[in-house]
Amino acid sequence: MNMSTHSAANQADANLNQMSSDSSFEGSYVCEFNSSSRKWECQQFYKTQILQTIIDQHDNQDGRQTIDQLKEFGITVYLAEHDTVNIALLKQVISHVTVNRNDRSREPHENQRCILYRDKSGQLYNLTVDNGSGGLASTWKNLLLSFSGLQAMVAMSVLTRAFACMNPESKVKPGYFLGLVLGLVLFEEMSQSFLNVALLVQGVPSVAAYSLSSGSDSDWPRKLAVFALALAAAQEAGSAAQKICTLLGIALSMALLAANLGSRAWLYMRWKPIGNMFGALTPFYAYCAAILTGLVFPFMGFRQIQSGGAPAIQTIMINCSIVAILFVLSDLNVVQGFIFMGQACDQTTTNIVLGSWLAMAAVSSIFAARKIEKPETVENVEGEIDMILDEDQTSPVGYKVPNFPDYCIDPVRFREDGLSCFSTNVQTFLGIVICLGLGAFVGSAALVDYFKFE
Repeated sequence: MNMSTHSAANQADANLNQMSSDSSFEGSYVCEFNSSSRKWECQQFYKTQILQTIIDQHDNQDGRQTIDQLKEFGITVYLAEHDTVNIALLKQVISHVTVNRNDRSREPHENQRCILYRDKSGQLYNLTVDNGSGGLASTWKNLLLSFSGLQAMVAMSVLTRAFACMNPESKVKPGYFLGLVLGLVLFEEMSQSFLNVALLVQGVPSVAAYSLSSGSDSDWPRKLAVFALALAAAQEAGSAAQKICTLLGIALSMALLAANLGSRAWLYMRWKPIGNMFGALTPFYAYCAAILTGLVFPFMGFRQIQSGGAPAIQTIMINCSIVAILFVLSDLNVVQGFIFMGQACDQTTTNIVLGSWLAMAAVSSIFAARKIEKPETVENVEGEIDMILDEDQTSPVGYKVPNFPDYCIDPVRFREDGLSCFSTNVQTFLGIVICLGLGAFVGSAALVDYFKFE
C-alpha cells in the first residue's frame, strides 16, 4: 500500500470512528471500505438483508434456518403448522403474549414476536386474521388521534352536577340533549372503552387478538349509555323512572370517560399491563383499574403529556385551569337548565367534592408527569430502526415479518360449536322442531287475544 492509499485509509478509519463515537448507530449499520471511492459505505437495515439471504438459500426448504435466525435476532417465534391451526391454538398464543411478551415498561426490542404459518412444503407465511379487525384497527387508531382529554375532563366534571338532583324533590330533564352531546359530540371520547382497556391496560397484543378473545367487536358500553338516556326520554315527565334512567346513563357515561382517560394514562406512563392476572375476571378488573387510574391521574391521559418534565406540567396546569373555569360557569342557572327542570338543585356538596377531586388529581398528575421521560431525539430513535418486524393489528401477536407473504385465516372456518354428541342429521331434526315450537308459541299470543275479546 502506498503512502496516499494508507493516508486515505487512515482518514476513513478516523471518520468511521468519529461516526461511531458521536452517534448511537452501532449495530444498525454494516460498513465496508470501498477501495475505488476511498470511502466507507454503510448499509442500514442489514438484519433484513441477512434474513432475506437465508430465506433464499436452497438448504432452507423447511424454514428452520430462517426461524433460527429470527431467534438469534431476539425475536420470539410462534410456529403454527398447516394441520394445527385452530381457535384454541390462537387463544393460547394470545394468552402467552399477553403475559410474557407485551410489557411496555421494557424496551421495544425486548417485546419482539411474530407468529408464522408453515404449509406442507415448508414455506413460511405471516399468520393474520381476516375477520374485519383491520377496519376496527383503523378506527381505533383514528380515535387515539382525535381523542380530546380536555373535552373528556370537562364532560366528567359538568355531568357530576346531575347527582345533586338525586333527592325526590328534584327533577332532571329527559335525556334528549345529553344523549345528543354524549352520543355525537363526544363520540371519540366515549368510544371503544373495552378495546382501549384490553390493549392498553390488560396488554392484549393486537386488535385481532382482542376480536378473537372477546368474541365481540361492537362498542356495547357506549351504546348502553346512550340507550339509557334515550330510554329516559320515553318515560313519563318527572317520574322516578325517568330520573333513574337519566342518572344511570350519566353514570355509565362518566365511567366510559374515566376508563378511556385511564387506559391512555396507563399507556403514557408506561405501566406494565396486568396480563391475565385474574383469569376469566381479568377484563373486569382491568376495566376497574382503568376507571380508577382515570380518576386519580386524569391529566396523564392527555396526549401532550408525553413531552414529560416541565412541558407536561405546564399542560396539566393550563388544562386544569380550563376545566375549573368551565365547571364554575356550569353552576349558572342558564347552563343547568339543560339538565334540570324547574328550580336548580343545591350544588354546594358537588362544588366541594369536585373542587377537592380536581385539585388532588392535578397534584397527582404533576408528580406522575415528573417521571415521564422526554421523547427520544431522531438520532436515538434511528439507532433502533432495524427491528425487522412491522407492527400489524391483524396479526394475533401484533407484529409480522415483512419478508414473508401473509396467510389470512377467517375464524369462522374454525368454529367447533354444536352438540358434539349428536350427528348433523339429529341436530337438524332438533333445530326444525325447536323453530316450529317457537313459531307456535309466538302465534299463540294472537289466539289468547282472540279468546279474550270473545
